[in-house]
Amino acid sequence: MNLSDADMDVDISLEEKSDDYSNNLLDQLKQMNKKFRLSCNQVVILNNEIEYLQNRYDKAVEDHRRSFRYFLRLKIATLEGVRNMIYEYACRRADQLDTMHEQLLRDGIIEEELDLSDLQDDDY
Repeated sequence: MNLSDADMDVDISLEEKSDDYSNNLLDQLKQMNKKFRLSCNQVVILNNEIEYLQNRYDKAVEDHRRSFRYFLRLKIATLEGVRNMIYEYACRRADQLDTMHEQLLRDGIIEEELDLSDLQDDDY
């Protein structure tokens, strides 16, 4: 059975589309992973800042400095709200990463469990 040139062109274009689809999904997974890691790092930074402000607040309580206490409570409450929002964002990204990973396994683009640390970019 001989394949004509037109048939071979169709096969090649299907392979190219398949490769483009695979590369697109892997790029999306890489971008999601980067955003997830950045949001996790931001939560850690905010936790450290909240801890620092909480220590300052405790010191203000010991020293009976009410004006500082009020100011510090406002800052702590604001940072806790921001941290909680970023945490929720990170949780949504983690769910999206799981869904994307399952899709890649189902489509046969990847054949085994993927270590997401392999997807890290150097420009992080």
